[in-house]
Amino acid sequence: MSEWRFDINPVAASRPRVGKWGAYYTGTYKAFREEAAAKVWNVIGNNFQPLSGPLAVSIELYVKRPKTTERGWPKADIDNFAKAVLDTLNGKMWDDDSQIVCLYVTKQWASKGEDGYFIVSANNKDAED
Repeated sequence: MSEWRFDINPVAASRPRVGKWGAYYTGTYKAFREEAAAKVWNVIGNNFQPLSGPLAVSIELYVKRPKTTERGWPKADIDNFAKAVLDTLNGKMWDDDSQIVCLYVTKQWASKGEDGYFIVSANNKDAED
């Protein structure tokens, strides 16, 4: 199983807004998408060939801790965090996220004072059998 660390604070995917010229994203999710698009190739390499076939993927999310929180975990739904990461890597790490047949996701706070990041592991499901 291959593993990649992305030094980008994960955020939950938001719903797109629809305007006169089509759908678009705003706020922190838009900023996340722009930052991630700029950094993905630095992590996986410009010559990376997208993974093919059925994939098992694991995502570990380490979200930047706010200055104050009473929660022991990040508030946003885990599936929205996963969607943001999967959409970011679609067409880059794999051809299409429909290839993912097994997905394991965890979310937690990054250590105090540490910036957020996420780790993605992926392997070909056929290779496991």
